[in-house]
Amino acid sequence: MFLLISKRDLLKACFIILIFYVSFPWLDAGERDLLFSFDDVFKIELRSDFTSIQKSRTESQKSFPGELIYYQHSDKISLPVKVSARGNFRLKPENCSFPPLFVDLKKESVKNTLFENQDRLKLVTPCQGEEDVIEEYLIYKLYNLVTDFSFRVRLVKVLYYDTGNDTPLFEKYSFFIEDRDNMAERNNATVTEKFLIPFDLDYESYKKLSVFQFLIGNIDWYVTSRKNIVVIQPHDSSLKPVAIPYDFDFSGLVNAFYSKPGRLPNQTVSHRRQYRGICYTEKELLRVFDYFRELKPRFRAVIKNQKAMPGNVKIEIMDYLNYSYSLLRSKAVRKQFLEKCETRELYNLSE
Repeated sequence: MFLLISKRDLLKACFIILIFYVSFPWLDAGERDLLFSFDDVFKIELRSDFTSIQKSRTESQKSFPGELIYYQHSDKISLPVKVSARGNFRLKPENCSFPPLFVDLKKESVKNTLFENQDRLKLVTPCQGEEDVIEEYLIYKLYNLVTDFSFRVRLVKVLYYDTGNDTPLFEKYSFFIEDRDNMAERNNATVTEKFLIPFDLDYESYKKLSVFQFLIGNIDWYVTSRKNIVVIQPHDSSLKPVAIPYDFDFSGLVNAFYSKPGRLPNQTVSHRRQYRGICYTEKELLRVFDYFRELKPRFRAVIKNQKAMPGNVKIEIMDYLNYSYSLLRSKAVRKQFLEKCETRELYNLSE
């Protein structure tokens, strides 16, 4: 027996199914990375013994039990977690009043939640104020436009509750960073710790990375020592490894107070616009400069749409990038790209 369905009824049924999945996206959580699939800011409460965490800011950080709470529509979701301090420079109490964190989730408890498929996440927290956090988050979003070989991020408003003193600490913006193994898997690759030099890496992606770091005024990175760089090896062994940058807080664009030499409030940051990539031909450089000029309207749109960022800060960031772009048109600066680049000879390689 065949059931005849009119075209109108079929379209109606498809529409109902679509609305159902839009309204309840977590039903598909097992097939999607929901935490980093959307850009809307949501609130969470992170509860742990922050009194003890602050005291454990040493070389070997301890993990403390905690609870991550958020609301899914009107439903309260409570996830058991472990929280620990992390980092290097920002870990030290003399540099930051509050440390960046690791949030460890239990796989069995995150099923059918926004955090499904997440395991251990980095949480970038306010060092002092939250403006630097939002600006660094923005840089990750800009680099997402440059290439898929990049870390995804999610901005959240976090109420930090200290169970050690049974009192709320503060509520400020923070952001989660995609786990590096998940990022590698998303790009059909695995993380590699093999010693590599820039000339071992994918030629085109490294060119984009190097010019982007120039645009944002960041010199706090290095490939061989893996300084703020993760390298992934594609599953296709015929493809070269790819370098992915992270930690942009020392960039001139963010201009965090602790990144200024001598902590001088009016210290210029123009010296951070230095090219640290390998040598390319002038034709190759002009081509990648054009690539970034084509991205500029999209950069501007991302900056404009950051609701958590004050209007005057958006203007300052755009002014910073505009000046960086203007330098790409300068013959003197282009000459620096050609002459102050890393050569094969620097790594004892034949030309």
